[in-house]
Amino acid sequence: MRRTFLCVATLALAAALATTARAAGGEFTFKVGRRDVAADPDGIWKAGAFSAGKASLYEYELLAPGGDLIVSQIWNGDCAAATCPTRLVRIEPDGHVVLLIDDMMQQVIPPNDPRFNGFPLKGPQAAFAQHPFRLSADGATLINGDFRFSIRRRTR
Repeated sequence: MRRTFLCVATLALAAALATTARAAGGEFTFKVGRRDVAADPDGIWKAGAFSAGKASLYEYELLAPGGDLIVSQIWNGDCAAATCPTRLVRIEPDGHVVLLIDDMMQQVIPPNDPRFNGFPLKGPQAAFAQHPFRLSADGATLINGDFRFSIRRRTR
């Protein structure tokens, strides 16, 4: 019985990583920015993330055949000097949200944000500003600047 459970769990994890791997090596593109919101309309963040009042949400997406990948960063009271709470989720075709990563990541400023006015971004800075999130070639790691995060399957 235990061996059967382990086989099924291993197959489920392999299928999840295979889905992610199909989008491997891809760069996430900016999806939406929401300033001063009191709740997450996409349901990625629960009400507790907004306990100190309003927050800003920034989302980046990578479209994939087995479910779209969304990186959502919340700017709330939990942000540190240069990092903020960030989640990577997969939105499965049936709408089910699967949490893959929940960690502190390098704070991003979305493209075309007024805070970029007057900043001459070149080279790596410009590349990071345009695509702050990408998947490794094998699809097992989310890359955020110099930070790397292993992708694990967790159901919410």
